[in-house]
Amino acid sequence: YAALMALLIAGYLAAWGGFGIAAHLLDAALHAGVRQSDWLMLNGWAIGAAILALAGLFQFSRLKYRCLDKCRAPFGFIAERWRGPRPWRSAWRLGLDHGVYCVGCCWALMLLMFVVGTGNVGWMLGLGAIMAVEKNMPWGRHLSRPLGATLVLAAILVVSSNLRPG
Repeated sequence: YAALMALLIAGYLAAWGGFGIAAHLLDAALHAGVRQSDWLMLNGWAIGAAILALAGLFQFSRLKYRCLDKCRAPFGFIAERWRGPRPWRSAWRLGLDHGVYCVGCCWALMLLMFVVGTGNVGWMLGLGAIMAVEKNMPWGRHLSRPLGATLVLAAILVVSSNLRPG
């Protein structure tokens, strides 16, 4: 039983680890691209605004809600998908699949953490708390749309404050 639980957790962590590696590589590529562009060097706010808008719009997507629903109920997920003939393989696969759904519901907010978290740990903690509430509280699903609207509005404010003459 303990070994199966360890495989389940390892699969879940593998999904998040894969996302972490992909996000790190994307961040490195973005920094390399910025160094190649004088405009982006002078207007780094545009990247932040784009990620704010992306994260905000994703909060309204069907994919967000589908993944959130699967991520919110791990025991139901396991009960629904457990296949017994190969328990070792099933445990790993369940953890991996559940991790992919959890990455699927949170990836955009995690990318946003790269934007705001590198400059302010408080923002990172706040976004982490929002993700935890959204995923774990019975009413958390109702937080997604207001959060999305807030993020899109923040993106608009960043753009308008940086494009204003003077």
